[in-house]
Formats: sequence, structure tokens, C-alpha cells
Amino acid sequence: MIIDFFNYHINWKSRGIHPGNHKSDQRGMGIEFAGHSNLLDYPDPRRIDLRMTMKDPMDQVYVRIFNQRSASPVMIFSDLSSSMRFGNEHENKIRKSSLIAQIIRNSAYRNSDAVGFVGFNNDIPQEWTSPLSYKPYRVDALIKEMKDYTPENKDSSAITKLHSLLPKDHTLIFIISDFHMPNEHIINFLSNTKKHTVIPIILWDEKEFKDLPRFGITTLTDPETFEEKTVLMRKRLAKKIAKMFENQKNNLTTIFNRFDAPPFFVTDKFNPDHMTQYFNEYYHA
Repeated sequence: MIIDFFNYHINWKSRGIHPGNHKSDQRGMGIEFAGHSNLLDYPDPRRIDLRMTMKDPMDQVYVRIFNQRSASPVMIFSDLSSSMRFGNEHENKIRKSSLIAQIIRNSAYRNSDAVGFVGFNNDIPQEWTSPLSYKPYRVDALIKEMKDYTPENKDSSAITKLHSLLPKDHTLIFIISDFHMPNEHIINFLSNTKKHTVIPIILWDEKEFKDLPRFGITTLTDPETFEEKTVLMRKRLAKKIAKMFENQKNNLTTIFNRFDAPPFFVTDKFNPDHMTQYFNEYYHA
């Protein structure tokens, strides 16, 4: 069985006490030299620095102290609103969200990071919430359940409440959504998560805006209310829809970049290697 994952790193020092793979200020058995102290303060004879000790005129015994590598919290927020139904029974946004969430979970586990999961629509249902854990069995169960979940006719307005579920420590947040929602809700979410690092994963299906029929009767569906409307598709209307998505992509990019949260667009299959490249480009260790 092939388990997909991507490599990520953080560009801040973790405050976690749990051993992991990220730089931190925690003293421990790491390899990052942090300075010297006397043996009385740090009673570890294995760390005695003979050269420093012999130079001291007061005959104090010095030890080297090091910073350990620590874990960092990782939270997955996943949109469960009606627009995530788009697609068919074999491939839709909610199934793709489940796959991406599983890859994020795998990646966090490889880094020894705590991971949590929250599904949201116009509310934050308790049954779709799993707190941060180093043994994410509940996260695994929810991700698996999401694969076959059929979103109800609800919007995604609870995005404005997600910040209340975050820990105080700097958290790496992955939010998976198509972001078919008012810009004010997105800005509210980003404003309330400034102290954290947000990775927006934007799921769009090319069938929403690309290769639309140039002429003929077709049914268009509102992405949030899921109300259907029969229209006469013409070349001009197809171009208008494509242009609307292009403008929205530019608009979302501007909003997320304003909050130092570059968006990651997915219109086909999610490629973990591309996510690794994303971190290498935007979040140098």
C-alpha cells in the first residue's frame, strides 16, 4: 500500500515540549547549540565542556546546552457546505477533500506533530470535531467518514468561528474549501488567525468553468444554495462564466496574499510533490 505524504517545514521556532522535527527553544538532547551553563543549573555530566571549564578562573564546571527538535500543532479545517457536493458519485469535492486531509494527516504524523480535524458548514458540528492529538485515531475516522459524506444544503458561514478552536501556540492550519463564500467571511477568518500560519487549499472543478457547452439547453447550479436554473447556454455566456472564475481566482489570491497566506489551487488531482514545492517556495526553514 502506498501512503502519500508531502514534506513541510515551519519558519518559526516551536514552543512544543513534545520531541519532533522542528526548530524550538526547548532545551534537550538536540544538536542545535544554544550556549553554556554551569553544571549546577544543568546537571548533565555528558555535556561537560572541558575547554570552557579550564578557562574559567572561578573553577566553575561548564556544560554545553542544546535545543531539541520539537513538535508543532497541525489543524485541518474542511468545508462541508453544499458546494462541496459538486461532481459525481465517483469524484466530487468532498471525496477529494478526504484524500487531501489524509495526506496532510500522514505528513503530520511523519513529522511527529499533533494533528486535529474540524469539519464545518454553517455550524461546527461536534461530531465533526477532533482535538489535537499525537495519536489521531479520531482524525482518521472522520477523514474516512468524510469520503462518503453527502453535504447538506448549508453554507460555510461557520468559517468565522473556527479560530475559537485553535490552541494558543503557533499552529499550522490547512483549510480545504472551494471558498464559494462571501469575501467578508474569508477576511474575518484570516484576521482572527493572524498569529498562526494558514495554508488555503482551494478546490475547484474544471467542469465548473472550463469546456462548457457553447450552445444548448443546460442546467446551472448555484454553488451554495444548490438551486438549479435551466438556461440557454451560448458562447457568450460560457465565456462570461469562465471570466468570472478567472476574476475570482485573482481576487482570492489578492486576499490571501494580503494576509501572508499564499493560496494553493487544486483543479485536478492533488499532487503531494507540488505541496512540497509550495513549502519550499513560501516557508523557508
